Amino acid sequence: MRVTNIETRQIESGFPLTFSGGTYQLTKRSSVLCRISTDDGVTAEVCVGNENSYSARFFELIHGPFREILVGRDPLMVEEHWGKMIAHATKAPEPDAVIKAISTVDVALWDLKGKTCGLPVYKLIGGRTDRVPIIGIGGYYETCLDEKGIRDEITFYKDIGLAGIKFKVGRLDIQEDAERVRVARDAAGDDFAIVVDSNLAWVPAEAVRFAMLIRDCNPCWLEEPVHWRNVSRGLREVRQKSGVPVCAGQSELSVFGCYELLAGESVDVLNVTANRGGGITAWLKIAGAAALADVTMGHVAEPHIAMHLMAGISNPTFVECYPDVRRDAFWDELYENRPAIEDGYIMLPDRPGLGLTVNRHAVERFATGPWQ
Repeated sequence: MRVTNIETRQIESGFPLTFSGGTYQLTKRSSVLCRISTDDGVTAEVCVGNENSYSARFFELIHGPFREILVGRDPLMVEEHWGKMIAHATKAPEPDAVIKAISTVDVALWDLKGKTCGLPVYKLIGGRTDRVPIIGIGGYYETCLDEKGIRDEITFYKDIGLAGIKFKVGRLDIQEDAERVRVARDAAGDDFAIVVDSNLAWVPAEAVRFAMLIRDCNPCWLEEPVHWRNVSRGLREVRQKSGVPVCAGQSELSVFGCYELLAGESVDVLNVTANRGGGITAWLKIAGAAALADVTMGHVAEPHIAMHLMAGISNPTFVECYPDVRRDAFWDELYENRPAIEDGYIMLPDRPGLGLTVNRHAVERFATGPWQ
């Protein structure tokens, strides 16, 4: 079997309202469909990415040097292809675009490998379980600024079968945000997971103060509590002084930066994503290193990929989704056979590859242009 072509198509969904976290505001979401064809007739087609936009360099890499690496070669030699693509990260401009392009192609290669072998990806990478807990990303200031909004959102998440919420903080005064978390815990009860996410909002002293204020709310972890400029030392300080588990990784350029967080004993949870960190291949490398360090793995959004990763490794946390269709129309509309969520768990499909079929009508509605 040999690769005959690689194609991409960008899709985009505008939000009917702004979604604000601790340090950012979003009005749309962009992703990329990647299709890899072979001479055996087996085709991968995946949706990868949780971005605001993509640079021209991203597409140039996929359709230039990465296409040259793949076409005519055996697609099952995933590690070989990853190694050749990652070599571009040291010699090309826009390293962020390089890593995202590698990630996109690599996820497609794993989908293709699963389809060729007749196995779902989670069984290819370890096969620990066929169901994993899933939480919803929410707590945005537009929907959860006041007590009623918080209680309504928690009720909605519980009604649709989620195991918990990732709750946004960092935009208000520390005391005000801590009170919002207290309301969330009161609304949720003791058996509902709460992850608290500031998105790099504070200096270490502020993060420690906030962590101490919410410690009795029993958060699963405090995510990205400190500014990027002192991230490794700051995370370690928050861990040591507050006793609240700390999570980071998604804002690192790749898994290589995440390894430094492990080496620095800076995190309890590492939440690098396959769509930004270097693909499934890279994610599995850092997940193995994390397991040896007694660190668990998270994954921001992209539940159609994350469910396989969490089901295949020994040190998982949760799959994460955006339950509000206004925040993520892709998860709501893009797949014809989206897995069921039952009693806090998402059920893994037993179909080969990622196991999802893209809805063609939805693609045409979201596409920004033709396949290229």
